[in-house]
Amino acid sequence: MAAITSPRRKIFAALVATVALFAILEGVTRAFFLPPRRDVLARRHAANLYPGLPRPQEVFSTLTVDCLEWSPYEQWVVKPNLRLPYFRTNALGFRGGETTLAKPAGRFRVVVLGGSAAWGLGSTADERSLPGRLEALLREQHAGRDIEVINAGQPGFTSAQELIYFHRHISGLHPDLVLLFDGYNDVDADLFNPVPDWPENALLLRSRYENSFDPYQLKKNLVALLRRSRFLDLASRRISESIASAARKPAVPAIDPAATAESYARNVAALARLAAPAPVWVALQPVVATMRKPLAPEEQQTLAEKEQTVAGYATRVRVTYRLMAERARAAGLPLIDLDGALGAEPKLMFADECHFGDEAADRLARRIATDLPGQLEERARSVSSSSRVRGQSSFSSRERERSASSLPPVWQRGQ
Repeated sequence: MAAITSPRRKIFAALVATVALFAILEGVTRAFFLPPRRDVLARRHAANLYPGLPRPQEVFSTLTVDCLEWSPYEQWVVKPNLRLPYFRTNALGFRGGETTLAKPAGRFRVVVLGGSAAWGLGSTADERSLPGRLEALLREQHAGRDIEVINAGQPGFTSAQELIYFHRHISGLHPDLVLLFDGYNDVDADLFNPVPDWPENALLLRSRYENSFDPYQLKKNLVALLRRSRFLDLASRRISESIASAARKPAVPAIDPAATAESYARNVAALARLAAPAPVWVALQPVVATMRKPLAPEEQQTLAEKEQTVAGYATRVRVTYRLMAERARAAGLPLIDLDGALGAEPKLMFADECHFGDEAADRLARRIATDLPGQLEERARSVSSSSRVRGQSSFSSRERERSASSLPPVWQRGQ
């Protein structure tokens, strides 16, 4: 009998020892190692954007996965009613102060859609985000008017998710104007996805979907537990970095830039049809690869690192942006050019390849606030001339409906 139980005891003892060792390693990792960062916090120069700020890393670190909640169709959204050091969300889940779903009489409501740059990852306060600054500037320009700018950005969203999000959550706000401050997440997603128009981290989302059909609950619980392990996360990162360093071969995207641009234009055109008669404008968000201003040394380093990760990164981003702008214009959408809005000096503006600080947000908001009246006038002229020619675009009837609301007195409107 002892001969039978002895191997079992040895196996049991080995399991207990393995679990105990894993628990010790996990405890040590959590006590002495910060959570592994693959985002902007991995770049130490990000703190240089905030001289004098006591804990500048918290500008980025406070937005974690715990701030997100699952949402059907969009995959995720920021939770409502968050109160954190550098941002808050209201009852509707938007960054900033409280608002109402029903639009008060006489109010002119602007909605800004986009990803984390539009949301304000990098801004030290809600009012210093791009939508926050835009609201203040528009109120200054149109004193006495009730103008509201809603920050409807969602971290990580691509244009396809923005389209769904607008349909499900934004259309009921009855905006008078919609601004899309986006573009880069579509480019970034297609650097690694096998199919265009998929969201960021699509392969991970697909694997979790497939695992949800696994009938073995114990196995699923074990996998979920291991995913939360900081020790395994740290170990896998170090192994991946070692393999990548040994290989030293940048990834070659499988998706052509033209396909990325085509899907982007299709999504924003569809969003414009949903938003009608409110006008929709596009402002492709500036990123390090597309800036006209001379790059600061830290920004040059960021771009060089991206080139090592993705073959032809900078050229690909620029080409895709150019094609996006061409396709959006061909669809009849007005664009606001932000390429020169960040000045002509090699001053540090970006914490990584796409997230910027307070000064850049202010400069971009100023350019947008300045260009909006001119865009309205140009839009009114183009719609007026094109409306005399039937069938000139796929949604010319919508444009004719929109012409009246596109005149400069749109700032006097409010429903």
